[in-house]
Amino acid sequence: MKHFAPDAVDLGWKYFQKGDYETALRRFQMAIRHDADFAPAYFGAAYACSAEGKLDEAIKYYRETLKRETLYVFTCANLGYALLQKGQFTEALQMLDKAIAIDPKCGEAHLSYANYYVYKQDWKNAEQSVNKAMKYGQKIHPELREMLEKHGVKLVEN
Repeated sequence: MKHFAPDAVDLGWKYFQKGDYETALRRFQMAIRHDADFAPAYFGAAYACSAEGKLDEAIKYYRETLKRETLYVFTCANLGYALLQKGQFTEALQMLDKAIAIDPKCGEAHLSYANYYVYKQDWKNAEQSVNKAMKYGQKIHPELREMLEKHGVKLVEN
């Protein structure tokens, strides 16, 4: 049954792109049943859970992904962001550091760091992180942009 796992993951991403996160999650879970060691299935499940705000489930699936694939930058970055949202800062920052170590141009990790620094009201580091995030292709949410600019953060548009 293992050979069916990639097709189930592909189908999951098609549902995800349509905004049907519930069906997407079921397809990713089906892929896990077909091949319990298929990291992309766990990543897809984690991503679908994240999109629905189910952070505990997302964290569980991201951790399962890392057991099977330790060097996928987006697993580390996304797990870091989910942990930040849960207030688990020590582990979150470790995961973001790992993502940046894997790929120094990981805009997602830099953006998560920017969010962390905003939370800490560390505007100097927030400025550095958000500008790196934008340099590496990240779009900045209007609310975050407004908050940064309100605190004197200079955004460098690329």
